Formats: sequence, C-alpha cells, structure tokens
Amino acid sequence: MRQILVELPSKLLFFVALALALGSFVWGSVTKAKRGKAKETEQPSGGLGSPAYFLLAAWMLMGLRGGGWIPSGEVFSKPWPSVPIFAYGVMLGLSLVVGWFLAVSLAKKDGVGSEVAAQIYMWTAVWAIIGARILYIIANFSSFDHWYEALMLHKGGLVAYGGMIGGFFSSWFCCWRRKIPLLKWADVSAPSVVLGTGITRIGCFLYGCDYGQRTDAGWGISFPRDSAAWKDHLSHGWITSDAMWSQPVHPTQLYESAVGFALFGLLMWIRKHRTFSGQTMLAWITLYGILRPLIEILRDDDQRGSVGPLSTSQFIGLTSFVLGLGLAIVLFRRHSREPSAMRYWETAAEGPAEDLNTAPEQSESRGKKRRKRK
Repeated sequence: MRQILVELPSKLLFFVALALALGSFVWGSVTKAKRGKAKETEQPSGGLGSPAYFLLAAWMLMGLRGGGWIPSGEVFSKPWPSVPIFAYGVMLGLSLVVGWFLAVSLAKKDGVGSEVAAQIYMWTAVWAIIGARILYIIANFSSFDHWYEALMLHKGGLVAYGGMIGGFFSSWFCCWRRKIPLLKWADVSAPSVVLGTGITRIGCFLYGCDYGQRTDAGWGISFPRDSAAWKDHLSHGWITSDAMWSQPVHPTQLYESAVGFALFGLLMWIRKHRTFSGQTMLAWITLYGILRPLIEILRDDDQRGSVGPLSTSQFIGLTSFVLGLGLAIVLFRRHSREPSAMRYWETAAEGPAEDLNTAPEQSESRGKKRRKRK
C-alpha cells in the first residue's frame, strides 16, 4: 500500500507557478502581437487567461501551505508543508485522461465529432464525480458529525455506482440537447467506463480502502499499520496494537480492477461485431451488474451503506442487472423487426455544424436542401 506517491515542496511549486504565470503572459503578448490588431479585436475580452490561473494556483499554495493569504516576510521565512500527491487521486486522474482519449477516438468511428464527444465526456466526468460523492454521502450520512463535513473530500470518498448514475443522466441530457441517440453515445462511453474502473481500483488498492474479508488464500494481502484494514482488525481484537500489518485479506480492489480490464476487452470485441447500437452498453450493465455484487460479498469495509440485507452497491448492481435484461429484450425485439433501424454508428450525428466539425460550406448546402424541401 502506498497512499502518498510523492510529496512535492510547496514553496518551490509556488515560485514555479509564478514563473509559469509570467511566461504565459509574455507568450500571450507575443502571440497577440503577431496576430495583429485585427485578430485581437476578434478575441473575447475580460476573460481569465492562463496567467490568472497560474497566479490563482500560487495564491492558493501560499494561503493553504504557507499559512497566509497576503505576501509577507513572515510567510516566506518559515517552512511550508509539502503537497502530498495521493495514489487514488493520481489513478482517478489517469482514468479520466485515458477515458477521454478513448471516448473521442471511438466517437469519431461512430460518426460523432471530436469536439462534441469531448464536451459530452467532460460534463459526464464532472457529474460522475459529483454523483459518486453524493451516493457516498447518502450511504454514510450518519458518519458525519456536521453537515458541512460532507463537502470535505478528505472525509470519506466516492461510490462507483453513484458516478455511473450521475454520468448517465449527464450523458442523456447532453445527447438530448445535441439530438444524438443515447444508444449511439452509450456504445462510445461504456468501454471508457469499464477501463476507468480498472485503473481507478488500482488507486483504491494503493490507498488501502475497499479492502476485503480475512482469508487464508495464498494471494491474501496484508495492509500496513494505520491503514483502514489494520485499524478495523485492531478494533475487533484480531491483531495487537504493536502489530505492523493487518491480517491477510481478499484484495477486492484488484478483483474489481481485473473485472474492469476484462470487461473492457470484451466490450471492445462486442463493438467490433455488434449488429445494433446498444449492445456494448447492455453487456456492461448486465455483466458488471452481477459481478460487482459478487465481489461485494467479499468486502469488509464499513463505508458501503446498506439496503436491507444488501450493500448499496449490491442493490444498485442487481437492479441494473434486471433493468439491463429488460432493456435487452426490448432492443433485441426491435432489432428483429427492423434490422437496420438501430445501427446508429453508420450515420453521422445530427447537431450544429460547428460542434460536429462540419465544414461551413457543407452546412450551407444542407441548409439550402432543407429550404427547397419546404
């Protein structure tokens, strides 16, 4: 387990941010000068540019790590605490970046413009994180002493299914606004989601959360002193206070990571051989919906919430499995009646020409055709 991958000197980061702000300002000034006054007038005024963001980062470092929001000799004379880079945050960030490139690539193959795909993915990712946090708060509300602690990300974490639910509604809204069939986008996003699951769960393993029950299996993992598993085992009297490691437990984080990578390979194969849009998504909903509850049986952490005898994720997983089967019946029946009706990847998505990277002349010619039809 390695909760913190590296600790960066915060005072050095402060001066680096200042240098980047200055460099960005100089670069922007030179670029504007080359473009000429005509192009300068075309750019929107009053917005924050890169220098402002770097200055904001420097100010936040000074306030949060230096202990003062106003520059002074006292602030800079004392040492600043380093900035920890947590393993879970790194793996979550990596999953979002990898997922972005994958989604944009698959969207292009399915006839969705790169710019539109990037926009939908961005909003989906934002609301996925919000949804993951909201579901964690709902499942563990009693563990917070004050309501505002729910807003503190260092108190607790995220629930994967909350992210999937939040991401789904965000995707649905974005597709509805752009007149893109939801099934078309679902086959683009599903592989990104399961690949992101595989990557993020490695972060869970490194951080030490979402651990499993005790086991005698040869692949059981012991977590170090002061980890969540170690504290849990100490509270139950299974280890003594001088123990350096917890008892061996199921590495449920790696089980789910393996499920994510395996489903990614399967979903990519299904995409290649699909006969109608939605098949990739159906495979994800049904298979993950049954595999996640099975892994939950081996979990032993106490931050999962419950719905009757089931954990929150077991309840949502089994519900999504049943809904997925019902949707599969509907889509397969529709496909049997109209085999060519739901092959959305064979047609370009509708929407604004500038969003779909359509050339202006093509957009104009299409407009003339529509006027003639009227």
